[in-house]
Amino acid sequence: MLPWSKVSSMSKIRYPEFTVYHLLLNTLDSNRDGIAIVDAGRGYSYAELGKQASSLAGTLLEQGLRRGDRVGIYLEKCWESVVAILAVAQSGGVFVNINPLLKEGQVHHIMANCGVRMLIADSAKLQGTSLPAVEATLCRGADCPPLSWSRKVMALSEALEHATRHPTATSAMENDLATIIYTSGSTGRPKGIMWTHHNLVAGAQIVSTYLENSCEDRVLSVLPFNFDYGLSQLTTMVRVGGTLVLPRSLLPGDILHSLRQDAVTGLAGVPPVWTLLLQNRRSLARQPLTHLRYITNSGGMIPGTYLEQLRQLLPQTKIYLMYGLTEAFRSTYLPPEEVHRGPACIGRAIPNTDIWVVDEEGRECAPGEVGELVHRGPTVAMGYWGDEEKTQAVYRPNPFAPPETREADKVVYSGDLVKRDEEGFLYFVGRRDELIKTEGYRVSPQEVEELLYSIPAIHEAAVFGEKDPLLGQRIVAVVSLKNGSHCVPEEIRELCSQKAPHYLVPRVIHLLREVPKTATGKIDRSRLRHEYAKGQD
Repeated sequence: MLPWSKVSSMSKIRYPEFTVYHLLLNTLDSNRDGIAIVDAGRGYSYAELGKQASSLAGTLLEQGLRRGDRVGIYLEKCWESVVAILAVAQSGGVFVNINPLLKEGQVHHIMANCGVRMLIADSAKLQGTSLPAVEATLCRGADCPPLSWSRKVMALSEALEHATRHPTATSAMENDLATIIYTSGSTGRPKGIMWTHHNLVAGAQIVSTYLENSCEDRVLSVLPFNFDYGLSQLTTMVRVGGTLVLPRSLLPGDILHSLRQDAVTGLAGVPPVWTLLLQNRRSLARQPLTHLRYITNSGGMIPGTYLEQLRQLLPQTKIYLMYGLTEAFRSTYLPPEEVHRGPACIGRAIPNTDIWVVDEEGRECAPGEVGELVHRGPTVAMGYWGDEEKTQAVYRPNPFAPPETREADKVVYSGDLVKRDEEGFLYFVGRRDELIKTEGYRVSPQEVEELLYSIPAIHEAAVFGEKDPLLGQRIVAVVSLKNGSHCVPEEIRELCSQKAPHYLVPRVIHLLREVPKTATGKIDRSRLRHEYAKGQD
C-alpha cells in the first residue's frame, strides 16, 4: 500500500483500506448522500449503492457462495453491474466481468476456465444458451428463460432489495483473490489474470493520488469493466466519493453530449476514443469543455497529430499519457506539464513502483539503449489462472533484489520494449514480438503508424510485418479514411515517401471502411495480421 503520508483525501479515511469493500465503507462514512453513479440520466447515491450491494451480497451468501468462489457478471454496463461488482467483493467472492459483447462460445470458455459458480446476467443474453453448470443465476430484465444448466434462477431486482440476515461486513482479506480479468486473447484463447484486493486498492490509491481525484470529480466511463483500465475508473471514484457517469452510447455525438450535460471532469480512453471525440472538432472549438479537468490515455499511443489537436481544443484540460499492462495494471505516467515530450513518452514510474529497462542478459540498460520494461510494485498481479507455465514465464524473481529475497520478490516482464533518456523519462518503442525487421532495419509498427497519421485523409491505421524472401519482412498497413476523404494506396505510399526513408514506407496497404477493434476497444492487430498476412483485399 502507499505510505499514509502519500495517500490523498486522508482526512476522510476512517477505516484501513484493506479490500474493495473498505473503499466503499469509507465513502459511506464521509459522503453517504453523494452521487455515486449516473445511469440513463438518473443519479444513485452512495447510500443506495451500499444498501443494494449489501442486499445482493447477502443473497449470494444465502445461495451458498463461499469465500473465493467465482461469480460471473455478464451485464451491459449499468447501475446493476456496478452493484454486482461491489456485492461480490463484499461477499468474499471473486467477480469475473465478462464483456457483454462476447458470444456464447467465448462466455462458455471463460466460465469453464475459472469455474464460475454463480452468474449475474442480462436475461436477453441467456436465451437459448448452453453454458457451464452453475448453482444460481440472477437475471436482469423481464422473462428470464428456463436454464437447464443453472440449479436455481432468480430475478436480480428482487435480490437487490432483499433483506438478509447476513451482516454488512466482509469475509475477504487483503491478499484474497478479488477478480479475474480476461485478456482480449491476442494469441489463442483469453487468459485470466488474477488480481487481489491489495492490487485493486493499491491501484485506486496510486491513480487517485497522481490524478488528484476528489469527491468533486465526475468521470465518464467509456471503457468496459472487464478491462482493467475501465475497472479503475470505478474503484478510484468509489475511493474518493466521486461520481461515475455511465454513457448511454459510444457514438461520437453522444459522448460529447454526456461530457457537457453531466459536467464531466475526467475522461479515460484508449486511442480510438480520441478518434471518436475529434470527429466533433468544430463543436469542441465553438463550445469548449470547460468542466473537463483531465483526460488520460493508455492502451496504445495517441497519434502525434491527434495529441496536438487535443491540446489545442482542450487548452484548460490536463492530459496524462500513461502506460500499463493487465499483468501489473499501471506502470508509468507522464505529468501534463511534460506532455510536450510527445506521444511516445510514457513518463516515469507511478508512486511506490520500480520500473527498470533490462537487456537480454538481465542487466539494466544505459540511457538511450532499448530494453524490456520490467515492473515491480504493489499492483503486480498474482499470475494467470490455471497456467503456472505462463505465470513463471512472465512473473519472475526480481533480478535486482538481494539473493535471499529474490524468489519472493516477483516482478513482471512486460514484453514491451522501451528506452530511457538522460532525465529518466521512458519512451515506448514497441512489442518485442511485433518489431518488424525489414531491409536490415528494426522498425517499430508505432513509428510507421505515426507516419500514416500525418496524412490528413487517414482516420485509423494499424501496421504489422509479414514474411518476404528478399526484405526479411515487408511492412503491411491497414487503414481507414476520414469521412469525405478519398485516397488510394499509391497516393498514401507516395505521401509516406515524401516524409520518411524508404524502409518505413508500407509495401502493402489495405483500405477498410473501419479498422476492427477488440472487445476492449483497441485496434485488433492480431485479427488484422491473421486476415491480411495472406494478401487478402
